[in-house]
Amino acid sequence: MLGVNDNKLYSNLLIFKFKNFSLEYPEEIREILAYSENSGDLKELEILNTLGKCDYKKVFILGLGTTEEFNSVKLMRALGSAVKSIKNSIEDLDILDNLREDFGYNIGQVLELSLYKFKGIKQKEINVKLQKVNVISSCKDEISKGFIVGNSVNFVRNLVSLPSNYVTPKYIAQQAENIAKEGNLDIKIIDKYMLEQMGMNAILYVGKGSLHSPRLVALQYFGDSSSKEITAIIGKGVTFDSGGITLKPGKGMENMVSDMAGAASVLGTMKALSKLRPKKNIIALIPTVENMPSGNAYKPGDVITTYCGKTVQVISTDAEGRLILCDAIAYAKELGATNIIDIATLTGSCSQFLGGINAGLLSNSDELANSIINTGKEVGENFWRLPNNPEYLEQLKTDSADLKNSGTSCGAIVAGLFLESFAEDVNFAHLDIAGCAGSASGSDLYDAGATGMPTRTLIELLMK
Repeated sequence: MLGVNDNKLYSNLLIFKFKNFSLEYPEEIREILAYSENSGDLKELEILNTLGKCDYKKVFILGLGTTEEFNSVKLMRALGSAVKSIKNSIEDLDILDNLREDFGYNIGQVLELSLYKFKGIKQKEINVKLQKVNVISSCKDEISKGFIVGNSVNFVRNLVSLPSNYVTPKYIAQQAENIAKEGNLDIKIIDKYMLEQMGMNAILYVGKGSLHSPRLVALQYFGDSSSKEITAIIGKGVTFDSGGITLKPGKGMENMVSDMAGAASVLGTMKALSKLRPKKNIIALIPTVENMPSGNAYKPGDVITTYCGKTVQVISTDAEGRLILCDAIAYAKELGATNIIDIATLTGSCSQFLGGINAGLLSNSDELANSIINTGKEVGENFWRLPNNPEYLEQLKTDSADLKNSGTSCGAIVAGLFLESFAEDVNFAHLDIAGCAGSASGSDLYDAGATGMPTRTLIELLMK
């Protein structure tokens, strides 16, 4: 249970300490600090047993470094690492917030993110011991907004971690309906039969091999009737990717349940924005399919007429994400989007050369690309811009169609340019999160597992 109150509730206390600046503390806490050896270095955590000298049993002193170098990202790293280190050793905690008001937003996020634990599908749940946290603060609104963002990111992390026999295209659509109902958003679920009538053949072809019918989910939030600016966020929703006829190796294929992380991040973004209510116009599109081999599956060599009329020759059925996204991009243009951002676990090549440190970014707009990169830095998520020279598209030329769905090298760049060709003159950014959607080792904020990236960046970008 997380909350914000003006006074003490629990038996343990966490306070902040700078290396070069003295914060204000209650008198009884100042007396306890006389026994402290904490120098204030970033992430330095000291535990003092009060021996009855104040109302708290233990006081946790957390270093924040120097004020000159301090920022919201460092606060989140320090507080996240502290909460992670103590969350299975104590049952309750007060946190004294005596920082600037705007840092309350970050405190709220950190508590949600660092206390989260994926519970799996187990007969007996194993929960985090620290269940009661109270922030002693007058900044209730900012901290509560942080709770909303952190909770939405945890929704993403949970959805990405669930197995594909639970998370099907139908399940994705149901989650979108729940968010729409809860947040009073407009929603349209375009099912298989409507996709056929509309000519969304790329989405249909990828889903042909599965017993689970494909869908295109459309959520709308219009918060500024005076503006013609509309941002479309599009998430790849492949609930399981076997590779199709171009079958992936068996080793590690169980991890392909997370190939819908882009879709999950879009859902989480809309979940948060429906509560934060920015003055923006936003369309969220989620093409969701299962990519399976069968007698009905699409095949290498097939030529697909996409929604916008362009034809695509299939070289690899394992290059399926760009196919479902290209139909959604064309639909976003039809709906009037002036900015389009797609989010996808798209290519292994991006994961290999950027790892889990940066997500790949390809864009035809310097302004949009810089906005994403700078917003990412503000929240601690990193993006590396890829080149988009038209020469890379030479790899996608074919006599059989307007373009192929796979090239021979520079996979992440070529895949991004494939998608950019469907956006044409609309401001477009492609985020390849293949290496960043999950973490084997975790971080200061997260346990190992799904990260929810780039949900926080998207929320901040759309709140500005």
